[in-house]
Amino acid sequence: MRGIEIRQYAPALATGCAGTALGIFEQEPYGGLFMAVAALVLIKGRRTAACVALFLIVGCALIPFNRASSFTNPVAFLLSGLGALWLVSIWRQRTEVDQSLVDARLIVESMPGLGWATDDKGNFVYVNPSVVDYVGKSTEEFNTTGRTGLEAVHPEDSDRVTQAWLTSMRTGTSFESVHRIRRADGDYNWFHAYGRPHLNERGDIQGWYGTTIDVDEKQRAEQRLAESERQLRTLIDTMPVMIWCGSPAGEPIYQNPKLLEYLGATTEQIRDNNFGVVHAGDMAGFQSTWAECVKQKTPLSLICRLRFNDGTYRWNRVTAAPLLSDTGEIIQWYGTNVDIQELHQTQEELRENANRLRLMLDTLPASVWCASPDGQPTYFNEPLMRYSGVSLEELRGANGSGFAPMISRLVHPADAPILKNRFEQSFKSGEPIALKYRHRLADGGYHLVDCRARVLRDCHGRLFQWYGVIVDVEEEAQAQAQLQKAQHHLELATRAASLAELSASIAHEINQPLVAVVTNSSATEKWLEAVPPNLERAKKAARNSAEAANDAAEVITRVKALFRQSGGAKSPGNLNEVIEEACVLLRERIAASRCDLRVELQADLPQVVFDRGLILQVLVNIIQNAMDAMASLNGSVRLLVIRSMRSGGDVVVDVRDSGTGLHDTEKIFEPFYTTKHNGMGIGLSICRSIVGAHEGRLWATPAEPFGTVFCFSLPGSGGEP
Repeated sequence: MRGIEIRQYAPALATGCAGTALGIFEQEPYGGLFMAVAALVLIKGRRTAACVALFLIVGCALIPFNRASSFTNPVAFLLSGLGALWLVSIWRQRTEVDQSLVDARLIVESMPGLGWATDDKGNFVYVNPSVVDYVGKSTEEFNTTGRTGLEAVHPEDSDRVTQAWLTSMRTGTSFESVHRIRRADGDYNWFHAYGRPHLNERGDIQGWYGTTIDVDEKQRAEQRLAESERQLRTLIDTMPVMIWCGSPAGEPIYQNPKLLEYLGATTEQIRDNNFGVVHAGDMAGFQSTWAECVKQKTPLSLICRLRFNDGTYRWNRVTAAPLLSDTGEIIQWYGTNVDIQELHQTQEELRENANRLRLMLDTLPASVWCASPDGQPTYFNEPLMRYSGVSLEELRGANGSGFAPMISRLVHPADAPILKNRFEQSFKSGEPIALKYRHRLADGGYHLVDCRARVLRDCHGRLFQWYGVIVDVEEEAQAQAQLQKAQHHLELATRAASLAELSASIAHEINQPLVAVVTNSSATEKWLEAVPPNLERAKKAARNSAEAANDAAEVITRVKALFRQSGGAKSPGNLNEVIEEACVLLRERIAASRCDLRVELQADLPQVVFDRGLILQVLVNIIQNAMDAMASLNGSVRLLVIRSMRSGGDVVVDVRDSGTGLHDTEKIFEPFYTTKHNGMGIGLSICRSIVGAHEGRLWATPAEPFGTVFCFSLPGSGGEP
């Protein structure tokens, strides 16, 4: 039986024992009841207590009664009864307390934390099962260590926790500590320990009661957060960017070392005079803009001059953004300053250079334009806008995209399709643009212009920007037309003189045989009129007339042969070689006529038996006719295409031009029919005769959308190409 329990029952035991002793002295049995009650209350074992109580009652019953005394009986009875009732009352109170302790222990043992209790010396008197499960030790094992269980605390935290525990025990204040405790498997978790002292009525510490809550996840999260904050602060303090923070009202509360070093000021100086580092010329604008941003809770972005640590002012870009709460209130401002002094100077220089360049472009006697890689116009200089009578904005507002609005509004309808195709091809491939077309003027008229453009590429070879120039060549074209007209008249005169000379030569050659025919005919007539007629002489004169007539026919045959160039030898060959030779012969004239020549030759053509010289004459004549048909296009694109191909057993050659076309594709092959001012009308007729002599065919068809295609075919020889 513990001493504390004896002390609780001491008054009741003293009273009952006095009554019992008096009863025994007086041979009274009343003390037996008290002794039985005391046995039931104080003996823990219920069976043992019942046996002892029964024994005492029987023993007391055997004591002989003494009824002589009249004073002792009531006193012994009262003392024994009072002691028994007192014991029962204390026992009932003790039972209620024990039940409360049982309930409290059940609550403590059901708690998720580690519950514990110590005596006034700090020795553990109780640990809940959670402690035993976590640490793997019971109360007795804790107390045997000599350190009140602190050996389970992490070595790095042990001294701190010991000092806090001893301080609490010495001062009687509450104990609180966050430290690591070793699990049964050797790992450590963070716990928050909290204990309070239990005091008696006199204020003396009777013991300590506390709990230890697992805060490992929270502590590790706080450690990670603290580490992140440390790294962030280190990053902010070491990064080469000027960073600052402000209060919700816009007052400065933090500047990183880079910013303080840049400004040559301290945090206190900036806090006392925030705008003192701003240039006087920029201060008013800065203050009003910053106040408006704080009021509207919108980000700040401006450029101003700030005082450098050497006293000079440098251009800075100041940006800031507010951190807002869930309710939309400003929590804090975060901002950065970036020194853009060199950038600002460079931009000013670029701006000045751009102005000078724009002034130069606007004063050039040429129309300059720029376009994006996909062909969207981005710039027209002033001369071009005055020349065309439109602005860049007007063209951008028109229907379409890219250069289509410009072409539809500023290019002659006849030249627009070819110009559009060429521009689209160049915008896709990056090929330079060089062509002439008729440009609409501000007064509604059209002038011939020469348009040239090249593309600028970036370091990766991608298209970056198109730059073009348009030069008015109307006067040059008119002068060239006058020159061509004069050359045409000169050529006509030369051809007329040549034709007159040829006619005189032919007349001279034929005149002699005809004179002989006339003379011999007259002689024949005279010889026949003679009496008698001289037949022999008449026959001879007739024969002479016939010979003279034959001589005249021979002259005509030779002239015809001269025009037909007949009589050459034929041999197998490849028509592609003749086409290439014709292109070489006419190379200079093709270049002078500014035709865009495209040759498309099929590689596996069969051989053809032909007179190389005559077929070359045919090709040259057809190509020259094609160039003549495009000579009057006044700068439009002149496309000349020569192709060869197999068609069944024949070889077909076609020559296509982009001229104005023909109204009658058969009449042009008639002798002396021509559509040219200086033509004789016999070239195509001779060409058809030459092709026909090779068992071939020559014809013409209209081309789409405009122009003419001349084709001739020759039968293949069946040989390998």
